[in-house]
Amino acid sequence: MNYLKENMTWCVWKYLDVGEGKPRKVPYNPITKKAVSVKNPSDFLSYEIVLPFRKNYDGLGVRVDKNLVAIDIDNCVVDGKLTTLGQDIVNHFPNSYIEYSPSGKGLRLFCLMNDSFQYDTTQYKMKGKNVEVYVGGYTNRFVTVTENIYQEGDINVCTDALTWLLTTHLKREKRTSKTIQAQSYLSDASVIQKASSAKNADKFKSLWSGDISNCSSHSEADLALCSILAFYCGGDKNQIDRLFRNSSLFREKWDEIHGNDTYGNLTIEKAVNSLTSVYKPINLDEFNDELTRLKHDFNFPLGNMYAWNDIGAGKLFADFYQEILRYVPERKSWFIYQDGIWQKDTGNIVAMKSVMELANLIYLCAIDITDEDKRKTFQRFSSKWQSHSYRVSILKDAQVYHPIKVSDFDKDIYMLNCLNGTYHLKNKCFYPHQSKDLLTKKANVSYEPQAKSHRFNSFIDEIMTGDNEKSSFLQKILGYGLSGDTRHECLFILYGVTTRNGKGTLCETILNLLGTYACTARSETIALKQNNSQGPSEDVARLAGVRFVNISEPQKGLVLNVAQVKSMTGNDTLNARFLHENSFDFKPQFKLYINTNYLPSVTDLTIFKSDRIWIIPFDKHFNEEMRDITLKQQFTSEPVKSAILNWLIQGYDALQRECLSVPKVVKEATHQYEHDNDKIKLFIEDCLELGGFEEKTSNIYYRYKQWCLENGQFAESMKNFKQSLSSQFSIVRKRPKGGGNKTTLLVGARLVSDFL
Repeated sequence: MNYLKENMTWCVWKYLDVGEGKPRKVPYNPITKKAVSVKNPSDFLSYEIVLPFRKNYDGLGVRVDKNLVAIDIDNCVVDGKLTTLGQDIVNHFPNSYIEYSPSGKGLRLFCLMNDSFQYDTTQYKMKGKNVEVYVGGYTNRFVTVTENIYQEGDINVCTDALTWLLTTHLKREKRTSKTIQAQSYLSDASVIQKASSAKNADKFKSLWSGDISNCSSHSEADLALCSILAFYCGGDKNQIDRLFRNSSLFREKWDEIHGNDTYGNLTIEKAVNSLTSVYKPINLDEFNDELTRLKHDFNFPLGNMYAWNDIGAGKLFADFYQEILRYVPERKSWFIYQDGIWQKDTGNIVAMKSVMELANLIYLCAIDITDEDKRKTFQRFSSKWQSHSYRVSILKDAQVYHPIKVSDFDKDIYMLNCLNGTYHLKNKCFYPHQSKDLLTKKANVSYEPQAKSHRFNSFIDEIMTGDNEKSSFLQKILGYGLSGDTRHECLFILYGVTTRNGKGTLCETILNLLGTYACTARSETIALKQNNSQGPSEDVARLAGVRFVNISEPQKGLVLNVAQVKSMTGNDTLNARFLHENSFDFKPQFKLYINTNYLPSVTDLTIFKSDRIWIIPFDKHFNEEMRDITLKQQFTSEPVKSAILNWLIQGYDALQRECLSVPKVVKEATHQYEHDNDKIKLFIEDCLELGGFEEKTSNIYYRYKQWCLENGQFAESMKNFKQSLSSQFSIVRKRPKGGGNKTTLLVGARLVSDFL
């Protein structure tokens, strides 16, 4: 039983009346509370996740997958004792795990199939009298698991016992008369293509090429090839004969008279008479789960929710696929839920394929309509779905039902989508992916709460030069990037004067770990531009839903666009659009992290007054002897990434408890950065002498322009210059102390003498 718990995927199930004469066991995902399809492995969960929901349903179930074999022995328990059939089968599986069925009247046995074992569906049936066998990879099924043990045992390979069971109880009988009405759905070329890609493709290809080494005689090989052709040709003897003549097995004997007919005709007759089924374009068994959902959850086609017309068709499609397909008007596209995230269905390929799948289901629904006139009306309706142009119109009509805005995605700023599920940063819960979360991003890491990495911890200590306070601050600001919370409204500059100081390795590691939650941005995104382009703002549009934005090594001399930075680091709604798409609004969730050897220039000092920028110094330099060239590779391994994620989560939790708590070294570096960008203050320090002096502002401005030219700075206008000086000095219009006409004077300083 432990094998099932550890290696297989699970569901819950309950009895439903679907109009088949007896209740049917329907599998459900307990998280989504929706009926699931056995064809979709992602709908099934681990045993640990499913188990707590058992009490709310009729039982647990397991998907028959991989090399698992499940054997049902029906009605073999009578008055507490086994029937002869039941006892015989149990005796052949003395060491296997066996449990009672949900009714208590039967047994279920589990074993494994050897990789080399061939389950030939042309020789063996799935169902016999009171015996059923479900084989992983061959039968699309789930089976119930009661854990009501009849016989303790292991789930292991039982090749001999399985062969005995199939041969004794499930071997197909050879028919002596034709029972299949001949009808081929395939062209000759399609028959070859289908047979060459089937489970027994190797056998077909071998026979088709004339290889009879696996048969006891040439005649046996002839019959084996004809049997395969008979299935795909639907029993059409003319097509079988035509194809066989093109195979390498064909020989003169084919046209020899044997009794009243040719050898070839007799061989074909024998193959056709042995048929129990033939190829059909639509296999009803493949649609059972989806048909059940269509009939039970949507009461189609007999209910009144969906009319048999164009409007009903569009609404049915939108409702049926609402959990995995939604239209986004701003992006002019359908979005599909796959692999735990919502993503753009480029070219609407998945949406169109889904319409085709629904068309096939609707075609099969006609069997539920007993009234002949209604059935004919419905068949006319279902036949329209086979037209490409009609399916295109259905997609257009469906767009008005359940549309979703870009701003509806990624709304919960505390959800962090990981490879193996979703972690909630606020309530610290971890649960399976679900479409209703409306997440478009996924981190490239699995959440493993016990994972640790001593090497990463030592790396942080090295690049922060052993400064625990600075290390803690770095951990908090990087953990801040896990959430969509932007309350601190600031950007972070990881600054190192020297190269090889670890900041690049750190940023690349976080970018890789956060997957689509992170992205790089061009330095032009935050640079002051000479012109104001009105083109598509794709640089900003691609940041919707992103949480960690890295700008790496901006060019020397870059001037920061302060207005843009304030907008991007604030909580203001941003507007952007992709090329050839509508514009859309979104709330920024991203934080900006710049790693650089050159600090950008700042012309608007108000950005410092509101603590919008913090400088984190990277003072360490790794020389050739200290450099670890394997470090980046180490940090991309799955266990280490999980450990780094835990380190980031710890940083986020610390940020919630302590706020930023900026350390002294960061404050000093930031204040120095502000000072170095305060052009007026630098000019005053270089060119003015403070005291009880006065100086004409015209003289000061003339010297200021010279100073700007000497220092590669842009000179402000006289008006702006005087306004900047007025914040530190008194500027008045009066007569100078030395006499003369009234003029504008700066009181409290004078120009430094060139001779000093």
